[in-house]
Amino acid sequence: MASNSIQEITQEIEKLELLKHAKILQAYLECSSEIQEGIREMLEIINDPNVDSDDRAMALNTLADALFPHPHNGKLGMDLEESEREGAAYSDEMREAVEAMNEEEATFADRLQKIMQERNLTQTALAQLVGLQQPAISNMLRRQCRPQRQTVLRFAEALGVDPDELWPGFTP
Repeated sequence: MASNSIQEITQEIEKLELLKHAKILQAYLECSSEIQEGIREMLEIINDPNVDSDDRAMALNTLADALFPHPHNGKLGMDLEESEREGAAYSDEMREAVEAMNEEEATFADRLQKIMQERNLTQTALAQLVGLQQPAISNMLRRQCRPQRQTVLRFAEALGVDPDELWPGFTP
C-alpha cells in the first residue's frame, strides 16, 4: 500500500510539473514573434556556461517579464514611477540605484543611436553585425530591453569602439 501511495504522489508531482510547463509554453505562444525572439535570446544567455551570474539573473528577470508581464501596464517590467504609484516603497539607496540604471540605459540607447546615424546603419544592418535580430536592437533603442554585458561587448567590437563609449563606466 505504501508503494502505491508513493506512486500516486509521484504521478501528482509529475502532473504539477507538466502543468507548470504547459503554462509557460502557453505564455510563450501568446507572445508576438518579436517577444518570442527575445525569449529565445534570453534562453541562450541563461544556458550559456560562460555567462556570469549577474547576467544570468538579469536574463531570467527579462524572461519572466516577457512571459508574465505586469498586468496593469502591458509592457515589460515596471518603472520606478509606476512602482511608486502602486505603493511600492523604495529606500533612498534603491531609488538612486534605479535612477542610475535608467540613466545608463538611456545613455547607451542615445550613444548607440548616434553611432548608427553617423555610420548610416539601419537596425537590420547593425543586428547582422552583432549577431542579433532586428527586434532586439529596436527594443534596446526604445529602452524596453536592457543589454547584457556580453551584448555591449559585441556591439563595441562590431562598431570598433570602446565599450565605455557605448555604456558609461563599462568595466569588462
